[in-house]
Amino acid sequence: MTDLASTRVLLVDGSQLITEGLRLSLHRTHCFRVVGIAHTVADAARCLRGVLVDLVVTDFDVPGAGPLRTVRDTAQYRPSARVVVLSNADSPSWARAALDAGAVAYLLKTSPVAELLPLIMAAVRGAPATIDARVGSLARLPSRMPPPASLGRLSAREFDVLAEMAKGMDNARIAQRLFISNDTVKTHVKAILRKLGARDRAHAVAMVLGESSEAFVTT
Repeated sequence: MTDLASTRVLLVDGSQLITEGLRLSLHRTHCFRVVGIAHTVADAARCLRGVLVDLVVTDFDVPGAGPLRTVRDTAQYRPSARVVVLSNADSPSWARAALDAGAVAYLLKTSPVAELLPLIMAAVRGAPATIDARVGSLARLPSRMPPPASLGRLSAREFDVLAEMAKGMDNARIAQRLFISNDTVKTHVKAILRKLGARDRAHAVAMVLGESSEAFVTT
């Protein structure tokens, strides 16, 4: 798909302010036609069933169901449509989940419109999966990730802890960065090792990054 002017867009977000801002921004480019706006998962599903769309721009967690439901509904009702997820969270686990669910881009709502629009246009034109550069590095290593089933056993928070472990952070620093207690970090680390079948922290990181465990320092 390269003719942006014919691109039919569905905007999905619980905030009317967000969807109206996006509608105006896309309208000013003269490249897109917004054919639907939805503020709940149910509204989005009705739009997808009743209106032809080429692009869905959706929040990560739309009111009315679990995270990424609209991404999955798009795959069901409009499999040829491309999906761009907008989020407030620079979370590697959220970005990974969005791409695994079928989105072609995970972008941050805090980005200036001048930066967002070219990325959305690139997604429509068929660019490779895109993750905002400010999202943690772990999410930007798809070719070196273990099979999705392995990571799928981790909760979103466990994935975030694993991402910090991959950066070489000890428990105290992880607790500080994620605004949780040291004991909570320890609990998450134990769960990560158990679910991944890893011997220790270094082994868990090596499983994710595909490196020798000697390249990491245990804490």
